[in-house]
Amino acid sequence: MSVRRVLRALWRVNVVEELQYRANFLASLLGTLFWIAMALLTLALFFRHTSRLGGWDYWEVVVLLGVFNALTGVIEAVLRPGIGELVDEVRSGKLDLILTRPVDAQLYVSFRRLDLWRFADVALGLALAGYAVVRLGRVPSPLDLLAFAVTLGSAVALVYAIWVALMSLAFWFVAVENLSVLFDAVYEAARYPVSAYPGALRFVFVYLVPIAWTTTIPASALTGRLGPAAALGAAGVAALALALTRLLWRAALRRYTSAGG
Repeated sequence: MSVRRVLRALWRVNVVEELQYRANFLASLLGTLFWIAMALLTLALFFRHTSRLGGWDYWEVVVLLGVFNALTGVIEAVLRPGIGELVDEVRSGKLDLILTRPVDAQLYVSFRRLDLWRFADVALGLALAGYAVVRLGRVPSPLDLLAFAVTLGSAVALVYAIWVALMSLAFWFVAVENLSVLFDAVYEAARYPVSAYPGALRFVFVYLVPIAWTTTIPASALTGRLGPAAALGAAGVAALALALTRLLWRAALRRYTSAGG
């Protein structure tokens, strides 16, 4: 079965299921609006005492905050409902039921379950970023918009790769709990420009746990801080991460001991 047919079938199943719980959309929307309001209030309080955060002014940081919220929407809509369940399935042996299906296991685990209402977070985040760009008083050039699209797509791929890599640890350390909580704790640092952190942390967030590529780079593209070469670099980093994640997934499956031994 082709990848496109699998994804289309999974999308149809999730749409039918989610339409039974339309009240979830309102709850999700209100929750996201509240979170954005609190984040903007926190920034406003911070910028009462300074005009720059790591060389970024208020509205530039708001652009970054919008990108962060959009990516959080992807995490909550796609990654947490699907691949977030992998740890329990490896421990309980339920992964057997997935491995016997005539589809690629990584593809199925990644996109089998979607929280469609959380895609509203993506829209709200992008709307916030766009509003902040307007308040900056600049009009992004077509090249800026292309760089933003490339780097944002690369950010989504990189976040996905990090999630798959973290969840794959369950094949080696079956008793590992709350890996998603570990990700959330580290990913919170992406709410702010990487330049705002000390040199050692900056090195970690760029090269070791590359969360800087997920928010700072796309926001830099939208605000005109990023050149075309850097956008291509972001795409290369994402492609490399996806390739390494695929190799890790295959190695992890070889470590798996099914419920039947």
